Amino acid sequence: MEQALRMRFVTEVTAGTISDADYADYLEIEAAFVETATRLHGLAVWGAPDRTALERNARAVHALTTTQADYFRAARAAWPVPARPGAARRAEVLSRYALDAAREGGYPAVMTMLFAAESLYLTWCTRAHERGTVPDGAMSAWVALHADQAFRDGVRALAAEVDALPDDIPQERLTRWFTGMLEAEIAFHDAVFG
Repeated sequence: MEQALRMRFVTEVTAGTISDADYADYLEIEAAFVETATRLHGLAVWGAPDRTALERNARAVHALTTTQADYFRAARAAWPVPARPGAARRAEVLSRYALDAAREGGYPAVMTMLFAAESLYLTWCTRAHERGTVPDGAMSAWVALHADQAFRDGVRALAAEVDALPDDIPQERLTRWFTGMLEAEIAFHDAVFG
């Protein structure tokens, strides 16, 4: 986690030094991953162990296909420069890892990976929101979204889901999914810079 929190992307967004071209690529890259996150939550709906988990993942699918999709459409349309050609393809590593692990491990893998990714975003966005110099506009809106109480509650719910996973899932496997997701997140965010 500490390595992920020191990523160039996190550092530059927090300091407000990321270039318009690099953030344009991020908007393209992250919008593409939102589609993967939607699929992950959809798989979690299918494998949900109870009604609470089913409803929470269904709400996530809805938010990803409405609120977040709308954010990316508006942000990309208003951004001063377009993404460079092939930006989304440079960052396919995160989707490949997440979908492969989800096929392998089903609901437990999805919850563990999403907990890793969302914990990363909650931590760095909270720090950036509270102590950073994130530029106003689309960038600060994105950071604030990942530092607000609703997002914090979502991460707390993911933590509870991971804690409630069956004891017969080896700790080594959970650790592999968690750290693998963070490693893929690092590669994904480094791809913003070509």
